[in-house]
Amino acid sequence: MAYSKKELRQAYIARLQQLDLKTRLHEERRLASLLYDQPEWLNAKTIAVTLSQSFEIDTAPIILHARHKGQQIVVPRTLPHRQMEFVELNEDTDFDETTFGVLEPHEGKVYSPDEIDLMVVPGVAFTASGKRIGFGGGYYDRYLQKYDGPTVSMALTTQLAEETEWTPEEHDQQIDKVLYLPEI
Repeated sequence: MAYSKKELRQAYIARLQQLDLKTRLHEERRLASLLYDQPEWLNAKTIAVTLSQSFEIDTAPIILHARHKGQQIVVPRTLPHRQMEFVELNEDTDFDETTFGVLEPHEGKVYSPDEIDLMVVPGVAFTASGKRIGFGGGYYDRYLQKYDGPTVSMALTTQLAEETEWTPEEHDQQIDKVLYLPEI
């Protein structure tokens, strides 16, 4: 029986919320280490990453690591018509909370897609080949249509899906590289 993306999204979010903290932290650390070793990360001057919500992979250590290395971090800010832009993150950044409870920069320098060297794309489920189920708003799919740089996602073991679990829709954007931990 085939499930809709909406049903799969709900199931994967539930799996993420049920993941025990010790396992989650261990996997997050290992995935972050994998990310830091990627040539796309090492060569990037400007990196787009989200400010994670509680059930997502914690991006705070990733942001701190990048800033320590002198890389510029940009984070998303939503716009009307399900669009978004990426805004510089620095020590002076003030945030607004969206109706979804997400923090977004209030103001700051906006980076165009061609000024971003690497985009770390969030989601709730991924296949090893780069198919992705996002949060259902289509913001990243719309943005990725105009972004030509490298994309990478990190998948906890509970987020890794079988290749045949869903069929991508026409507007779905493929991720270049999905980092995941090998099964033990």
